[in-house]
Amino acid sequence: MAKKKDDTEKKEKKKRQGGRFGVITKDKRKLIPPFVMLTAGAAASILMVMAGRYELHEFLRNLLLILLGFYILGCILKGALDMIEQQNKPPEPEEDEMIEKGPEGEEEKEQQPEEETVEE
Repeated sequence: MAKKKDDTEKKEKKKRQGGRFGVITKDKRKLIPPFVMLTAGAAASILMVMAGRYELHEFLRNLLLILLGFYILGCILKGALDMIEQQNKPPEPEEDEMIEKGPEGEEEKEQQPEEETVEE
């Protein structure tokens, strides 16, 4: 029981430290859709300005469609990465399913009578 408590305390401590000193993977993945969208928007804007054949209304409409399309594409990419990570993560046993190992428990029982005989 104490070991489980120690493990949970260590996990909480790592989470707290990760929040202060580093970026958690889930937080990094939240940035994928906006990054993809803004990169595509910048590239499209540069290309449309260089072409010079777009009026303002047409330029803004095309840019909006490009931004929306690439945001959706970024969300799909983020979802695929999350799904791959979830499939690769080993399943964690639940508390009810925790089974104590038999040999370790037997060794402790065997050691106790020996200690009693030595003390007598």
